[in-house]
Amino acid sequence: GINAEYGRILRSSSCTPISTPALPPTHNHPMWKTWDFSVDLCLAQLPALLEDPNYEYKHSPFFTEQLTAFELWLEFGREDKPSPEQLPIVLQVLLSQQHRLKALELLGAFLDLGPWAVDQALSVGIFPYVLKLLQSPMPELRQILVFIWAKILSLDKSCQVDLVKDNGHTYFIQVLSKQNPSDQRAMSAFILSVIMTGCRSGQTACLSSNLMKICLSQLEDPDPMVRRWIVLCLGKLWEDFEDGKWAAVKENAPKLLCPLLTDPVAEVRAAAISALSSFLGGSDSNQQRLNIEMSIALSLLVPTKDASPLVRKELALALLNITRICEPMIKEIVLETYREDMVVEMKKEEERKRKK
Repeated sequence: GINAEYGRILRSSSCTPISTPALPPTHNHPMWKTWDFSVDLCLAQLPALLEDPNYEYKHSPFFTEQLTAFELWLEFGREDKPSPEQLPIVLQVLLSQQHRLKALELLGAFLDLGPWAVDQALSVGIFPYVLKLLQSPMPELRQILVFIWAKILSLDKSCQVDLVKDNGHTYFIQVLSKQNPSDQRAMSAFILSVIMTGCRSGQTACLSSNLMKICLSQLEDPDPMVRRWIVLCLGKLWEDFEDGKWAAVKENAPKLLCPLLTDPVAEVRAAAISALSSFLGGSDSNQQRLNIEMSIALSLLVPTKDASPLVRKELALALLNITRICEPMIKEIVLETYREDMVVEMKKEEERKRKK
């Protein structure tokens, strides 16, 4: 912004500004005309303000007009049309408490247009604006904020470390822990699962924030979407994370998940298989963990006759995981079975020879 302003001033004096590295020219952007008009409206009130102490200053309609223009773009805009030039202004409007909710709603509608819209919002720097808003206690912002973060993380999870660093995960844990609408809790569980995917700091932060107990308390939620993402969230909480697995043992989480293998909704059954499968491994010689893993393996025999392709796919992956983890034991059992079969065959052969 400063570079663009200096560029206009210098060019008005017949000077050409340069920078290293080179920045694209912004002195001739069409938004300057709108800005100049707004400044003129403000300056035009100076004589009246100086003459009449009781004169009521009229605030600039700049941000309101930009939101209206952005709303019109949303009504007719598409991916194959030029991107909305008001998008950076909408991000600035987020700093204004007066227009914040309206700006968030319009931004959410824009992100809902598809991945290309999310990519554009990220390219103009949406992240720090919506990250700061997670500190807001205003309940009316909760639904749209959760929706916006779900859209962002569905496309780009690279910001998970920064989210954890700023304690952003606690916002979604609070949404999940309270009696909020089911869609907000489902999206919050999705967001938390993304924050923990392949991110040890995310897993550690969520585990220390009591996420395990919060999720386990909602396994019987009447909304299948909530059950599905709660279960997937649990799976991410202990995936390749020994502290998470031992916390699950303490809370008896695997046993509580097993009934969901027969849930009436296929997506929930598939999520339960995935979460139980991710618990396996790392037990080494601990007998308690070995017993739990054996119980999980036996429980996974329940959905072997499931008609859902999604469930069968997750079950195949889970059985592959069991085979990989128990490979030495399986080889030993197969070898022992082979030896027993050979002994039986040799006895049969000897019996046939005697009869001859």
